[in-house]
Amino acid sequence: MQMTSIWSKAKFILSASSLSLVIGLIALYYTVRRTRTNLVVDVTSELNVMDVRTPLKDLSILFQGQDIQKQNANLRILGVRLVNEGDTNILENFFDSRIPWGLMIDGGRLIEARITGSNSQYLSDNLHPKITGSDEVDFEKVIFDRGKYVALELLVLHDKNVEPQVRPLGKIAGMDAVSIRNSFREQDQEGFAAKVFKGPVPVQIVRTIAYFLTGLGTVIVVGFAVAGIGSIPSRIKKRSRRKWVRYLPKESSPEKEKKRQALLDISVEHGLLGLKRIQRIINSEDSRVKAFGPRRVSVEQAADLGPHLIMNMQLTPDGGYFHIPSPFESLVEAGVVHRTDKTVEVDVEGGELLSNLIGQLSEFDKQNEESPGTTGAHEGSRHSKG
Repeated sequence: MQMTSIWSKAKFILSASSLSLVIGLIALYYTVRRTRTNLVVDVTSELNVMDVRTPLKDLSILFQGQDIQKQNANLRILGVRLVNEGDTNILENFFDSRIPWGLMIDGGRLIEARITGSNSQYLSDNLHPKITGSDEVDFEKVIFDRGKYVALELLVLHDKNVEPQVRPLGKIAGMDAVSIRNSFREQDQEGFAAKVFKGPVPVQIVRTIAYFLTGLGTVIVVGFAVAGIGSIPSRIKKRSRRKWVRYLPKESSPEKEKKRQALLDISVEHGLLGLKRIQRIINSEDSRVKAFGPRRVSVEQAADLGPHLIMNMQLTPDGGYFHIPSPFESLVEAGVVHRTDKTVEVDVEGGELLSNLIGQLSEFDKQNEESPGTTGAHEGSRHSKG
């Protein structure tokens, strides 16, 4: 009964905590959420066209008629992705009409710019990258829908001692500046914590809820597993006692057999200790009255006792308390104990049955401790006698 009450309270606390966390995170999301414009220039890769680590005297690498090996120059391909990571679509009129929109290369000369992929056919067909000057590529001011991107490759000629850098050009309404990201470098340097908590607020909220529910589920599963493993010895003993009582001889009269069955049920469920506890209770008048007399609890306390007890409760005339039957009510119903309004008396025949059963179960437990195989032989001999 106590475990049922604790489990009911634990379920309530876990449910309330989970619901409070979910509601709180949703409220936080809508508090901090706002419609934002965010176009990102992401440098996703860089690759040298030819990687000559050791200069050779007679090696020449010609590009557009020039020996870039003698000039200590290098050809590099930069992978760049333009992606709308904001909460709104970027329209044509979001771009400042007075300033070109595109990319600039610091520390190198731009040779070629071409589109290599996109999740929008519209962007692939209408971006139209155009090289202007030696270090700049301009784009058409097109519509960038939310979540859409276009990937480009930029071929850059640069001095080997200078690292070329990509810079965004232009102004977009709602953004102080177009952000630049070098994801291919950040992935190598990104720590575990950064990977776990990476992402915008909505992603963080969903991730937090998922982590919490996963952790809660793990705790529950582990708890049930530990409880199940811990109860295995008890279940084995109970199964052994259940097999053992099948071979005990039955009583001749129905009344006496009914008393025996009530005691056997207690022996199977609680073993020798349960029977001895019953014996101690019925041998003391004060203990009998406390154990077999009905109890009074409040309506609030009754709610935690479980449906198996609530079914047998009776509301008192004042409507404030329930009468709860004794947990040993089966012994009263079987006639092992006689209860009146004023007294609780032990049936003589029931007391003798209890003493005999304690002796038999003590012998059974003793045999089990001495040799596990004795149980089967003991049961087999009783079965053959029957």
